[in-house]
Amino acid sequence: MVEELSVIGKEKHHDKQIVDIVTGRLDYAADILPGKKLFTRFLGAPHAHANIKSIDISRALSLEGVEAICTHKDCPVFSDRILYWGQEVAAVAAINEAIASQAIDLIQVEYEPLSFVLDPDEAMQPRAPLVGAYLNSNITKNLEIFRGDVEAGFTEADVIIEETVGWTNYFQHGTVEPASAVAYWTGDHLYVWTCSQNPFSQREQIAQALGLPINKVHLTSHGTGCGHGDKHFSEWCIVAAVLARKAGKPVQVHLSRAENFMNRTHQFPVKATIKIGASGDGIITAIDTAFYADVASNGWSLVHQANDAIRFTYLCPNGSFKGYSVVTNKPKVGYWRCVGHAQSTYITEIVIDRLAEELGMNPLGFRLKNIVTPETPDQDSGMPLSSNGIRDILEGLAVAINWSDKWHKPGTRKLPDGRLHGIGISAHVDIHGSISKPVGAIVNLCKDGTALILDGISRAGCGTNSAHAHIVAEELGINYDDVMVGDWGNTDVCSDGGFQGGSTRTITTGAAFQMAAQDAKMQLFEVAADILGVSSEEISAREGKVFEKANPSNYKTHSEVLSWIPHPIVGRGYTWARELRRTVAGFAAGTPCHVRGVSGAVVEVAVDTDTGEVEILNFINAVDVGRAIFFKGCENQIEGGMELMIGEAFLYEQILDSQTGATLNIDYADNKWPTTLDVHTDRHKAIIVETIDACGPYGAKGAGEPVVSNYGSIANAIYNAI
Repeated sequence: MVEELSVIGKEKHHDKQIVDIVTGRLDYAADILPGKKLFTRFLGAPHAHANIKSIDISRALSLEGVEAICTHKDCPVFSDRILYWGQEVAAVAAINEAIASQAIDLIQVEYEPLSFVLDPDEAMQPRAPLVGAYLNSNITKNLEIFRGDVEAGFTEADVIIEETVGWTNYFQHGTVEPASAVAYWTGDHLYVWTCSQNPFSQREQIAQALGLPINKVHLTSHGTGCGHGDKHFSEWCIVAAVLARKAGKPVQVHLSRAENFMNRTHQFPVKATIKIGASGDGIITAIDTAFYADVASNGWSLVHQANDAIRFTYLCPNGSFKGYSVVTNKPKVGYWRCVGHAQSTYITEIVIDRLAEELGMNPLGFRLKNIVTPETPDQDSGMPLSSNGIRDILEGLAVAINWSDKWHKPGTRKLPDGRLHGIGISAHVDIHGSISKPVGAIVNLCKDGTALILDGISRAGCGTNSAHAHIVAEELGINYDDVMVGDWGNTDVCSDGGFQGGSTRTITTGAAFQMAAQDAKMQLFEVAADILGVSSEEISAREGKVFEKANPSNYKTHSEVLSWIPHPIVGRGYTWARELRRTVAGFAAGTPCHVRGVSGAVVEVAVDTDTGEVEILNFINAVDVGRAIFFKGCENQIEGGMELMIGEAFLYEQILDSQTGATLNIDYADNKWPTTLDVHTDRHKAIIVETIDACGPYGAKGAGEPVVSNYGSIANAIYNAI
């Protein structure tokens, strides 16, 4: 039984900013300075790999209405080395977008075309053209972890399978709002409004790129129309700043959909070869994996997470886990909603189903026999996990979909209309949802007993600010309605709240807000103790009252106590260390720990083998959130994850011309995304699993990325059907 709290986890509470969102009053970067700014368009390279020999902007600059142009010669974002088709070469700021587009056509560039490679399998061949992102090679090893005796483990196995799965799809994030910024200068101070997942880091990136002191860059990010990992960086802000300085006027950069598909980051494709052995009774004895990531033209090392699903989810004393990054001349990759775990889980869970079939076992039973338990420490480091609800998730999914009656051997059940019936499941443990780099939080107590929080993160659409308001209200003992979000995402007035990524903000910045609320409460209790005639240790607070624990009728309201205080009360707090706050599985409080994201999904499908059409009949997504701080926010995350998993399984893919490297589906007409006709929410169910994490504030941990990672359940359901 989960302890019921006064504020946290209440289903009736709405998002603090929901009215502004649904009425269109939330301010986005492109809303700033109407009628007072220039507009920008970009020139993209017509080659997948080339050097720029010369660039002439004179004709474009002489076009009436053009006020500034930047290239690699004066903007640190651009380069004279082209590594993918469409790479930004120059930007024009003009009085409107039409003139800016005209000017783009007038810029003359002389290129030296070079050989390129798009296919990662080809890129790994000895004589493949060098992409240019790595020195003298297109492939590098990023991960090598060994556990136990792998050879002996395979010797013990009665059944061994080896499968190669992938490549998974390459696609852009397709956020509702493209990358957007408005920049202007006041003297040598730069002001930037942007869409961000990482305001304080963006401020530092801009300062470093332009050679400015950090305190002369003033960045604000209020509305962000989805991030999905694509809005951590600052290239578009830097372009706006350079053009604004040259023009002496505010400049807006707001990428077109085509520009966004081309020049913002993409989810990276993954391929893996997995060899896995098990005893005849279904116990895994050895695992040997090699995961490959196509990290495109920027060569980021992202494959280290791709092994996590199989490493962290399944018990196995003998394992070898290797990871390789491969570069290609594709538009750059980066963080997507779940960096490497979506692909990792997809591949892993297909192979797990394959092994269960080879053993003649029900795939659910096979998983339950081999998953890590809540008491299992990390198999590589020996550190404890602060929570682990994977068994609860699998068992809950099985009950919710009636697995025991619906599961059948692959290809053995038809529906009355002649279509084939399929059912599939997937679950995993990953690194998301953890406490990350310490950040700060500020809580202001107002004279009337209400509170205002200053949140250093942007409004990225996920309700994290509201989760923080829940934590502050619970800690101060006031009602949820009495806590409001003041300014947020403003680097001038907020404390650094960190980044919206890794599913870390509710737990990391939430810990800071709990400490800030405790700081404010201690100041309040010092005065209340004198008023109530008891010590501060004998006082508690709940529902807007500060009272004596032993005699609750001896109380004052928060506003009554605050009326005695001549100065403002400002609470400040910082994230605590990633360690257990209570004993877990024999590990004492204070022990360093891992906080892991845990999730699973089960899907039921009907497959028409004449047309290839797949209909999702039932889709259930379950996530271990530790504790649901903002209940509606948790539900929203889990339900939204199902839409994204449908996209991952069926639709998302950016298609490149093998002859030129050009993107062929550059807009939403051809780059397909789920619509309301594809997403039948009446067939969807979200399950919140609460394990009360031993590290996070009030037992919370992050959920935003685990919710999208089990689209392998759809693949397994289709296989089960056909």
